[in-house]
Amino acid sequence: MADSGSGVDRGRALGGPGFDLVDSVLATVLRRRLLAGGETVLVAVSGGPDSTCLLDVLARLQDKLDLELAVAHVDHGLSSESEEVAATVAREAATLGYDVHVARARDLAGPNLQARARDFRYEFFATIAADVGATKIATGHTLDDRVETTLGRLIHGAGPTGLAGLPPSDGLRIRPLIDLRRASTRAYCREVELDFFDDPANVDERFERVRIRNHVVGAIEDGWGDGAVRAIATSSERLLEDSRALAALGERLAADLVETADGASKIKLDALLAIPRALRRRVLETAVGRVRDRSGGIDAALDALDDDQIIPPLRFSVASGKEIVIDETHLVVTEPQDRGE
Repeated sequence: MADSGSGVDRGRALGGPGFDLVDSVLATVLRRRLLAGGETVLVAVSGGPDSTCLLDVLARLQDKLDLELAVAHVDHGLSSESEEVAATVAREAATLGYDVHVARARDLAGPNLQARARDFRYEFFATIAADVGATKIATGHTLDDRVETTLGRLIHGAGPTGLAGLPPSDGLRIRPLIDLRRASTRAYCREVELDFFDDPANVDERFERVRIRNHVVGAIEDGWGDGAVRAIATSSERLLEDSRALAALGERLAADLVETADGASKIKLDALLAIPRALRRRVLETAVGRVRDRSGGIDAALDALDDDQIIPPLRFSVASGKEIVIDETHLVVTEPQDRGE
């Protein structure tokens, strides 16, 4: 096999078994501009079929796209086989000549297990990417992951940005398998004879994503076929396009409308009322900042603005101790201690 001089086997053939999937991933990478060529890519490998497929495909595309690859793996310690999986991923990646970086997650016991595990992974990946000079972090998310995310967020009442699900790229993170069904990655591994690990968490119905996969996506596919699942992914894509366009418009409007002074953000009421509610929301979210508004203060303020019988002043609690105050002429986002009372 050919050697690049760095110890990495770059002779993996493009043709042969599994080539159709490799060609499909290449088309996704180019069409979605996930890679320009010449980058160092940190590949997140869990040992499951998706990420195992991802690493092999990127290895086959390495010369064509002039990539340097490194591998990262997190042992979450959540199964009896996790140490063995970590050792296998490290050994096989090292055998191929790649630098491999493995971390053991801290104690993840408690609520929101999957969210905390995900946060730990992404923090570790970002740290390693910076250490190795990687400009991209590739993860093995598939079309199924995107659909499951969209449906899960729909259940919880997300807006357009949330319903867009997993984007093909997000900052450093790229998802080259985003147009593939999960079954295709498993079939690829079998076709090219790659071993992989089936994580028990993927069938554990204590996790919402698994219930959505089994009972929602499964029912949709049984009733309407593969095309229906792909149609949901298409809807996610369109929602992503629309939400990004609205976000850009909202940012431009906020730059013109929001005045900040003495820790408060002020917006003239007549200017705010002159734009559609969808853009009002984005201007208001910009004024409030990147917080999770569990109290519903933003929605309540928007409802009040829609009410012709509005009688100011009105106050609405938002996250992080902030308040939205509507008076006769302005909407003001302020801290409670800034009331001046």
